[in-house]
Amino acid sequence: MRVLVAILAFVFVSSTGFGKDLGPKPPGQFDYYLLTLTWAPSFCATHSDPQECGHDLGFALHGLWPEMVGGDYPTGCSKVALTDETRKQFQSIYASPSLIDHEWSTHGTCSGLAPADYFALSKADVAAIVIPPAYRTATTLAAADSDAVRQAFMAANPTLAADDFFVTTGNGRVTDVRFCVTKDDVFRSCSKQ
Repeated sequence: MRVLVAILAFVFVSSTGFGKDLGPKPPGQFDYYLLTLTWAPSFCATHSDPQECGHDLGFALHGLWPEMVGGDYPTGCSKVALTDETRKQFQSIYASPSLIDHEWSTHGTCSGLAPADYFALSKADVAAIVIPPAYRTATTLAAADSDAVRQAFMAANPTLAADDFFVTTGNGRVTDVRFCVTKDDVFRSCSKQ
């Protein structure tokens, strides 16, 4: 029984964005996106970003990350620069305006999309998710609250299948909610292999 539990845990973790950083790969060569909404109070409990912390934020966009089936992910796939125009147009989709540069250079360059197209996709995907009212402002969420968070997201987003997203925890807290999205911008199972 313990072996079965260990195997199931490995399969879940390996299919949900906890794999290894593959480094640069050719842009556009990945299997799906992982849309990550960070629980700002958990981030702020361990970081002191004045732009993100102290504003009573709940869930906020962390990023739209190209992923491989199995959980590994490419990073820093090209040197395509983010223009000032694109930065100004899309920096408000993040809780911290400085996050746009990191997200583009680390993850966006692997999408195979132009910067404006990548951020427009990120913005549209976040807009497609209804954040439950109870989680729109800051409160303490312990890891034990992850089932309640999951149920609230399922109720607020009835078109999503139960395995289209999952809640992550760390340091005894809810850290984020992650949604699996196809390259064609359709929510998909996070357990597909």
